[in-house]
Amino acid sequence: MMFSSATLCSPESKPDKKQFRFFVNSDPQMGPADTTHKALGILNELLEHFVLEVNQENVKTPIDFVVYNGDLVWDAYQNAFDNFTRIVSKQEVPTILVHGNHDGFDDDPKFFEAQKKLSGFEKLNYSFDYGNWHFIVIGAQEKYRSEEAKKQQVAWLDDALKKSADKQVMLFMHYHILPVGLSQMEYYSYWPNTFKKNILDTLTKYGNVKYVFNGHVHSGVKASIKSSLEYKGIKFINGPTPVMARPFGEEFPEYENDPSDRYFRRGFYLEVKVDGDDVELIGHKINHDFTVQYPNKFKKFKHGMEPRFLSSEGKIKPNKTLKNPSFDNQLEGWETSYRYEKDQLNSFVNFVQDGSNVLWLRAPWGAWSFDEYMETYQVVELKKNALQELVYHFETPSFSQQGGGGFIKLNFFNEQGIRLKTLILHWGAKEERVRFSYMSWFHNADGTIFYPVSFGEELELGKIISIPLVFDNLDSQIVNINLNNILKEGKTSIDVNDISHLSVSHGIWSRVIKKESKLFSKLVVNSVNLRELDQGTLNTDTIMINNSVLDMNGRDKTTPFSRK
Repeated sequence: MMFSSATLCSPESKPDKKQFRFFVNSDPQMGPADTTHKALGILNELLEHFVLEVNQENVKTPIDFVVYNGDLVWDAYQNAFDNFTRIVSKQEVPTILVHGNHDGFDDDPKFFEAQKKLSGFEKLNYSFDYGNWHFIVIGAQEKYRSEEAKKQQVAWLDDALKKSADKQVMLFMHYHILPVGLSQMEYYSYWPNTFKKNILDTLTKYGNVKYVFNGHVHSGVKASIKSSLEYKGIKFINGPTPVMARPFGEEFPEYENDPSDRYFRRGFYLEVKVDGDDVELIGHKINHDFTVQYPNKFKKFKHGMEPRFLSSEGKIKPNKTLKNPSFDNQLEGWETSYRYEKDQLNSFVNFVQDGSNVLWLRAPWGAWSFDEYMETYQVVELKKNALQELVYHFETPSFSQQGGGGFIKLNFFNEQGIRLKTLILHWGAKEERVRFSYMSWFHNADGTIFYPVSFGEELELGKIISIPLVFDNLDSQIVNINLNNILKEGKTSIDVNDISHLSVSHGIWSRVIKKESKLFSKLVVNSVNLRELDQGTLNTDTIMINNSVLDMNGRDKTTPFSRK
């Protein structure tokens, strides 16, 4: 059974059907049928099992449709799409396909070919009515890469919502648009931030959107529930996925009882039951009897939870002076990374104790074994025609030798909020394995994607100054940074009068592994002071550690934060 091929612009509408249910499978990520890659082979098996489960469940209680919420394939190869189509064509329930970032760029036709075979039409953005609800589907931004294309997508969404202003709306989109609490997902959403904000403003404009379902993140059921958020009357549901989940570091124990299971920590999906205006969400695992009822309410998203998610550091209104430098008033004046909170043994801890900012990161487990980080930051004005020094006083950091460390990071901005220069002081073990932290750093600073090649180019130009720190055998460390001299360092010399404000941040990172880990990083910052220098100190050295001058010319350029 498929949607009528005669309805080429939208799936079949059934406005009179008040009771119905549908399944959402986010990120099935098919490889070729004959893959020798173990992980892809497991995903192929899981989709086969899922389709069989759909057909069996449909016999018990009819399922109205199944939404595959993006990333139908692991990469946009024809044999992967062929395999996805082969398996899903066995499904005895109508199919709705959402375009994801793995499903092809620009004019690549393979997604549309699969859509035509399985759903009877070829549309990236479309909508239909079902019961008391209007359903809207939009494609991932890989099909909308130019500025004009992005405007067209927002305009299409605005028009679709305006036309359905008197209806309740459920919307499917592949990317997440609100934070989920992992640093590796901060930069990996809609970009630039202006585009993300335009979409979010459009979703909340008419008051008719009640649910937004996304995939992309890769989470189990527990993390799906805890990372889903409410904002301006909309429930933003981060859907569970068949793919091994990212490092949220926890799952319901009923799904964790057999590590030897071939599908351990994989195979999750969502069921949505609708009865008139009432909606019930249920988490499932393929071939597993245990189900989880989602709550009726979710944590409410507020801009203060992570100001940089919708506005870059450069656009945040700066404080006139650096507030609360000794943390006497807890974290007043400072912002902290929004991070996922586990029920037990939380991975990300950031608080004030005995007048010091304590950051402690216990590496979570997960399949996406990159680095995770968190930081404390503040945006502050930089005085014109003044010599200024930033002084960090902190306990000597501790971290696992298997992979962990920390950093002090400064971004300098002009009045338009454009980043002109960055200083990164960093330390740790196995830094060569750091893969994506810097992408979040610069996304948070600029609000757009910062590719690895950009790092190398900016380092060569001196727009980024990256310096590894090695600490002497003391209980505490004092780092003095002459801001005026930093601006003159490298090939890109910036006049201090061209700088309007800067962001000051300190943080830690730690590796993530697939199994439970004892890796950790810890940083205790006693104070951060921004002070003016006397004119007589014009030639003060750029950076000093415990009164020892750091040789800027001989700094190591082979560290991971400075690689090209």
